[in-house]
Amino acid sequence: MRSNIVKVNPNSINDKIIENAVSFLSRGEIIAFPTDTVYGVGGDIFSEAAINRIYRLKNRPTNKPINALISSEDQLKMIVESIPAYARSIIKKFWPGPLTIILKKKTEVSDKVTCSLDTIGVRMPNNRVALEIIKKFEKPLATTSANISGQPSPLTADDVYNNFQESLPIIIDSQEKALGIESTIVTFASSKPQILRIGAITKEELSLFIDF
Repeated sequence: MRSNIVKVNPNSINDKIIENAVSFLSRGEIIAFPTDTVYGVGGDIFSEAAINRIYRLKNRPTNKPINALISSEDQLKMIVESIPAYARSIIKKFWPGPLTIILKKKTEVSDKVTCSLDTIGVRMPNNRVALEIIKKFEKPLATTSANISGQPSPLTADDVYNNFQESLPIIIDSQEKALGIESTIVTFASSKPQILRIGAITKEELSLFIDF
């Protein structure tokens, strides 16, 4: 299989391209697509076959969890037990955007996604193409950066192709360069929120909306 790069205008998205991408996802395949931070590979979060493909493709350690990307709060509710009231203020402010939040997962999410943890990282990307794919798929995507584990994260579709020339059915190219800065990670899995990683959003920005 030779990876096929398909160009998409983010200001005028071709529905047929999105439908084609969704058809691969529906069959348990994984695809590559842009986000606001880096290019990612993603698959159906409820498909163990797709999750296994992600780990194999990336040579990703099996003790390293995979996060979820969503396009709506309804999709968030598919995979987490609850959304704490004190999390809603930063969700409202920073989603869509480079903020990953960690919440208690539902049992419907396989332990293979979370490496047997009872929590999952979730983000809503600020990228029209990614959001349209996830919206049309109608389920969250298990997503991680489109690189071999340990290698630099890809910022363009060409970077993805160089990583996985023969391994993906489709690479969606929005013809935009990704930000290249990781998302900030905040966990709400305990009684008090904690910042686990500072990325594109600073502690000072977050502290305007929540106490740490």
